Amino acid sequence: MGGQMGGQMGGQMRRVAWPTCAACALGLALLGGAFSAQAQVAPPVKPAGLSFAAMDTDKSGHLTLEEVLAYAKKSGAEVQPFRVSDADLDGDGMLTVEEQHKAGITGLEQFGAINLKELDQNGDGYVSREDIDEYFRRKHHEAFIRADADHDGAVRPSEFALFRF
Repeated sequence: MGGQMGGQMGGQMRRVAWPTCAACALGLALLGGAFSAQAQVAPPVKPAGLSFAAMDTDKSGHLTLEEVLAYAKKSGAEVQPFRVSDADLDGDGMLTVEEQHKAGITGLEQFGAINLKELDQNGDGYVSREDIDEYFRRKHHEAFIRADADHDGAVRPSEFALFRF
């Protein structure tokens, strides 16, 4: 009788264990899919049209400060001059992305909220072409210095991938 009980118990355990194992296998498959989806994390968001290849105009495989500043000048050319009073709707001295959109200003969104004293260099209440060019030059120069992690005077593709200009 002991043998029969053991056989029956073992059989019952096997029958109970099979659905449990199938559920475990399914759970592991789903978890595996979740982990592989997590492993495919997107790189930092870059402004539209920004790519290492586009900035590397001499195709040397690294970016020089001159190439980054040429990109900054090109980017700045897309921003049209404007009156500070037309854009700073709440008069707080900061130009938010929302205010940029409301004023029809494009090309500065990548910088987030901007202190207008940084943008309007001479404080005349008008952001001129010179102000815009200087702002982009300064911001991209600062970004280049931070992106050049090994301080060799060039930004490699691996450094570029981890940094946002």
